Amino acid sequence: MKYLLTVLLLFSLTQADEFEHHSKKHIQKELSHIKLKKEQKKELKSILKAFRTDLKSYQKLKKRVQKEKEQLFLEEHINIKRLQQLDFMLNKKAKEIENSFLLQMHHLLTPKQRKQFIRHFDDWEVE
Repeated sequence: MKYLLTVLLLFSLTQADEFEHHSKKHIQKELSHIKLKKEQKKELKSILKAFRTDLKSYQKLKKRVQKEKEQLFLEEHINIKRLQQLDFMLNKKAKEIENSFLLQMHHLLTPKQRKQFIRHFDDWEVE
């Protein structure tokens, strides 16, 4: 019985830590720390919707690339050029998504708001 309680306690502690980390990151990404005007909030919603859509397509691409890399690794001779092409393609897509998002945010925000946004700049990197 003690063993079961210990396992349950440890499991709940690990879950609580994961929830706290996710919660902190989510709060930063929702941009509540930037005082946006009503018009800006409306435009921000469409920017974020497009960003999320791009991230979903990126994640699908990343999974396909990972599967192809696994297949390349299983072959008798590994094709380094193809591995490099896959990495380059994935990095390029990530940077395109980031740059598009940042350009839109730059146009949306005032200089003062940009300073507030930049505090959590790294949270918006595509990984």
